[in-house]
Amino acid sequence: MRAAVVRAFGQPLVIEERPDPRPGPGQVRIRLEASGLCHTDIHAAQGDWPVRPVPPFVPGHECVGIVEELGAGVTRTAPGRRVAVPWLGWACGRCEHCLSGWETLCEQQINTGYGCDGGHAEKMLAHADFVQPVPDGVSALDAAPLTCAGVTTYKALEGGRRP
Repeated sequence: MRAAVVRAFGQPLVIEERPDPRPGPGQVRIRLEASGLCHTDIHAAQGDWPVRPVPPFVPGHECVGIVEELGAGVTRTAPGRRVAVPWLGWACGRCEHCLSGWETLCEQQINTGYGCDGGHAEKMLAHADFVQPVPDGVSALDAAPLTCAGVTTYKALEGGRRP
C-alpha cells in the first residue's frame, strides 16, 4: 500500500510503499475512501508543538473507509462496514476524565495521525471501539471532516451544558 509519510519535521511528505498493516487485538484494518487535511496535520508534520509525534509517521485524522479485517476480539463492527476514524483514536476508559465524559483529556490517549499512523494512506489501523459507522446516504467527503471539525463544534456547543 502507498502512504504519505512524515520522515522529518518541516520536510515534504514522502509517498512510500508499505506492507498492509495487520490488526492486533481490538483493532480493525480500514481501506480508506477519504482522509481530510486538518491544520493539526500540518502542525504535526512541522513538529510545531512541544509534544511531537515521532517520525516516521503517517498523518491524517479525518478518515472514512471500509473495514477490511478484524483483529482478535472485535465484535462491534464487521468487514464491509463503512466507518469514520476520529482524532481521538483511543482512550483508556478508566481514568477520571474518561469516566466523566471528557475522554479527550485522558492522559493515556492515542491520537490518530499523531500517536499512531493515520489516514493519509491507502489502508490504516484503528481501534474498533473508537470508529463510528457512516450512514449510506453520507459521502466519504462529507463525513470525513465531521470527525474533527464536526466533533469540535459539537463538543463546544454541548460541553458547556454538562454539570
